[in-house]
Amino acid sequence: MESRWRSLIGGIAWTTMTGLSAAQTGIPKDTQLNPGHVTAGAGSFIVIGCISREEQSTPPLFVIVDSRAKPPARYRLEGDVDLLRLHVGHTVEIGGPITPAAAARDGASARVPTLTVQSLTYISRACVKLQ
Repeated sequence: MESRWRSLIGGIAWTTMTGLSAAQTGIPKDTQLNPGHVTAGAGSFIVIGCISREEQSTPPLFVIVDSRAKPPARYRLEGDVDLLRLHVGHTVEIGGPITPAAAARDGASARVPTLTVQSLTYISRACVKLQ
């Protein structure tokens, strides 16, 4: 009877570990972003930070600040305005391609790279305060 329990527990542990290792493959190396580093012609990147809205801008201009970089990296967001408006003041993870600052539109937003929002994952309704 004891050997049956050991076999059952061993089988459950093996199945669980196999499933976990398959689920934890992570982000492919070619899609990771070294925070604060933008490369022209790169694929999709992941940025984690706080969304804010620039005042006095028409159409609305949304920005994300990735505080993982030293100094913090700032990106202009291009995407669904209603979705971005909903997440102002929230910490989110955004994935998508980055356009270097030189190729961005005119005005103040041209000084920062543009991140086109292809995916957005809500993390927290609060933003991390930068020190």
